[in-house]
Amino acid sequence: MLLRLSAVAFACGLLLPVAGLTADLERGEALHETHCKMCHDSVAYRRDEKIAKTYDQVREQVKRWETNTGLHWSEQDIDNVASYISKRYYGIPCPTC
Repeated sequence: MLLRLSAVAFACGLLLPVAGLTADLERGEALHETHCKMCHDSVAYRRDEKIAKTYDQVREQVKRWETNTGLHWSEQDIDNVASYISKRYYGIPCPTC
């Protein structure tokens, strides 16, 4: 009986939202304003030929520039910035917003 209750409790816990799996758009904005905006102002995101056309492509570009500039962001911060840029400048839905 105890084993069955433990299994049910565990299964129900898997269905609950997990903290940290959603993007923090405010943090993404703060990181973008601090580290990216000096080179990537809003004009950069309004070019006719955008390199990124999907959320995954936006995230790849954020990761690329985070690596190139030596920022050492966590994967969550990369998601936060990619989600912020996707929503704010590209109008692309992100999976964690």
